[in-house]
Amino acid sequence: MNSMPTANERKTTLAKVTVNNYDIIILDGTVDGKRHRLTTGKKAGNRLLSWYERHADDEFFKLYEQKFGSASNESITFKEYGLQILEITKNNRNEFTQNEEIYRFNKLCETFGDMKISDIKAFDVAKWQNESGFAPKTIRNYRSTLNRIMEMADYDELIRKNPVKFVRIPKKVHKEIHIFNQDEIMLLIEKSTGQLKNVLMFNFFAGLRPSELIALRWNDIDFDSNTIKVDTRIRRGVEDVTKSKRVRIIDMLPQARKALKRQRLLTGLKNDYVFISQHGKGYTTPNVISDRLKKLCNECGIKAGTMQTVRRSCNTLLKQYGLPLDWILDQLGHVEDGVNREHYTGRIKPDLSKIGRVLAE
Repeated sequence: MNSMPTANERKTTLAKVTVNNYDIIILDGTVDGKRHRLTTGKKAGNRLLSWYERHADDEFFKLYEQKFGSASNESITFKEYGLQILEITKNNRNEFTQNEEIYRFNKLCETFGDMKISDIKAFDVAKWQNESGFAPKTIRNYRSTLNRIMEMADYDELIRKNPVKFVRIPKKVHKEIHIFNQDEIMLLIEKSTGQLKNVLMFNFFAGLRPSELIALRWNDIDFDSNTIKVDTRIRRGVEDVTKSKRVRIIDMLPQARKALKRQRLLTGLKNDYVFISQHGKGYTTPNVISDRLKKLCNECGIKAGTMQTVRRSCNTLLKQYGLPLDWILDQLGHVEDGVNREHYTGRIKPDLSKIGRVLAE
């Protein structure tokens, strides 16, 4: 059986370099009278664009052979194509995000892996969504991976249309935000001991993300100016920039300062990290601290929560006491109040006795 002719053996036209809506460099050429737009997976930059302009034809042929040399449009599977896309676009993601992307891709392959990519229709995507058993937020995360691959397949003309676009995103289920109220905050701090007491007292009044909390170092603390620098997070042992991708300097409230002073006496300078494990090392995940918090909640007879619950409780407490909204957003690392209000603000209970007295008069 004869193998498919290569792009060089076919009638081709000069490839053109373009940039798509995602700022990815695309090589646009024609083979046997059929136009092909092949993604490089590279972010557009002046130097890289100039390089591709000089090597457009060679790079176009390489991409063509990679995608069509051993398999036709009709035979390439979702798994085969998806692996190529994740590989050529990996430089656009950090290590942790790439690992998450691979994990989601492998789970998607349980449904779509052996399917020809040209056979995946909107019905298949909708069926997967309905039968996945995932929460709407989780489905959104998986859809982003699926959509990225199918969008590239659309650009590469492996499919006629991206089926993900025709399937509605599941509606968010709006639940009441679980927070610890003021009495519960006081109880948890009172009943906790050792480092856990310092962790809780600190973050109930600092509101760091759990991943930022375990990445906090002593050189980030400025007791003279009562400020804290937040510029790093740790997720599954991988250290990178914060979720907002910016450094923020937050004010150290008196309660947080007191907790840090106690922590300094407790652990001394055994480690660069402020909060350390029982083995004297930094945490790779905040889950251990959250597990201890859940156990404490059970002992205190209150609804269990995690360190994320502590962060939400801090946000709600600051709002309840009427502190400036812009200041609160800066403390929490949020840009807009919409996200803060939807995901981080629990029920606020103002002092209604004041207005009661006014009406009584």
